[in-house]
Amino acid sequence: MKKIGILMSVYMGLIMSFCLSLAGTLMGGHFTIPGWLVSFAISLVISLIIGFLVPIKKVSDAVCRKFKVEPESMDGNRISSLVSDIIYTPVITVVMVVIMVNNARKHIPEEILASGQGPSLGKELLIALPMCFVIGYVIIMIVQPILVKALIKKYAKGGPGMPPKAE
Repeated sequence: MKKIGILMSVYMGLIMSFCLSLAGTLMGGHFTIPGWLVSFAISLVISLIIGFLVPIKKVSDAVCRKFKVEPESMDGNRISSLVSDIIYTPVITVVMVVIMVNNARKHIPEEILASGQGPSLGKELLIALPMCFVIGYVIIMIVQPILVKALIKKYAKGGPGMPPKAE
């Protein structure tokens, strides 16, 4: 079961990083492959750190219990997706927006920045956070149950609390 948790963290980190870095660089209006790759790499590192430090499954299950909902039910999936989204998305989005704004400011003439016409961290966060929350939530809600089922099918093989694997 520990292997499934580790693989879930890695796969969800890859998927969330891919999607959120792609969305962020597209929203920035100046998409480049190198820019996206850097964004993806930084986002992936952040996602993996979060995934290995925060016991997402334990937190999600605890929140489901608080709401008296079975974690494997449709409502449990909604709650678990929201918990994961709240944990991952703000951190990834804030870091990526800070990097994007700082990078953009390096390429803007000083007189434009002085006039207040350059990118604003607050404004960019107000745009990016809600959009990334929605994107993240939808992705997590769709992908997480699929990954869990696939990983359990492949690795659980009748472990504790699991039915025996049908051959």
